[in-house]
Amino acid sequence: MTSAFSSAQLTRYLQYIALPAQYAPYVNNPQSFPTTIEALTTLFRSQITRFPYDNLTLHYTDTKIVDIEPSSIYEKFMGPEGTKPTGRGGYCLECSIFFNNVLRGLGFSVYMTGVRNRARIDGIPQGEFKGWTHIVNIVSLPTGEQYHVDVAFGGDGPTQPLQLISGYSIQNLGPQEVRLIHGNMPKQSRPEQKVWIYQYRNGAEKEWNSFYSFGEFEFFQDDFEVMNHYTSWEAVERGNYWIVRFLRGGETDHLPLLEGEGSGRDGENEVAVVGKIMYVNGVVKLNMGGKSRVIDTAKTESEKMAALKKWFNFSF
Repeated sequence: MTSAFSSAQLTRYLQYIALPAQYAPYVNNPQSFPTTIEALTTLFRSQITRFPYDNLTLHYTDTKIVDIEPSSIYEKFMGPEGTKPTGRGGYCLECSIFFNNVLRGLGFSVYMTGVRNRARIDGIPQGEFKGWTHIVNIVSLPTGEQYHVDVAFGGDGPTQPLQLISGYSIQNLGPQEVRLIHGNMPKQSRPEQKVWIYQYRNGAEKEWNSFYSFGEFEFFQDDFEVMNHYTSWEAVERGNYWIVRFLRGGETDHLPLLEGEGSGRDGENEVAVVGKIMYVNGVVKLNMGGKSRVIDTAKTESEKMAALKKWFNFSF
């Protein structure tokens, strides 16, 4: 399946995400982009530091439903040709469909699949795995290695691709570790039908806990259109306003950092993720690898719009 994005659109995207210098030869020739894990990781980190997880469209549109056609997502994220990118991102369906088409256009072998989330109580995932409410990309490299690529799970999302190897963990932001386990959901009656389970722990001394599960089964745009109606309704019904953007090395000077924070910089050949900034129902929080702290609050609608402009550089 080909990408919905043209070569010119892909070039514009690659220019915007500000890749390390070694990728300059590929910006104007996107079909020649290397399909290595190093390149995939660089794209992943560039994506999550440029396009935040953002569900505000659901609350500030008359239809209360997101348009997830790839061309519509591209225009929302990048703006019309000849203008500056908007600074906007989207919620999980938008970001993952967008990135899927980017990867396809750059020559990666990739497909999308549905994800079963667990409900959270006080921020902690608990109970049974629910229905399809999230999506991820699965990338197969020329080496034969396969990677889980989730660019839109908010603040607990991975900061790099995760190889489909059961039990192999990576260090995420701060003390958090994440991994995939190939196993079963408790309610399964067919244990031979294994699924992948995305887990986390916030320190080496902590127990692993599960966020969501997915199988190696391809979903298509029609499947996501069905999901989108439910997930749009659910987000509006809950009334939560969310933005999560990961922060890139060298791009934190505008933030109220504490001593020792924000010292990380992008390397010559890689993109560094050094923190995250979040907007939750009028409260702006900053996390530079430790605990999240409040850096701003907004109560009135005008204060909320001002906070979005100040901390995330976008407006409606």
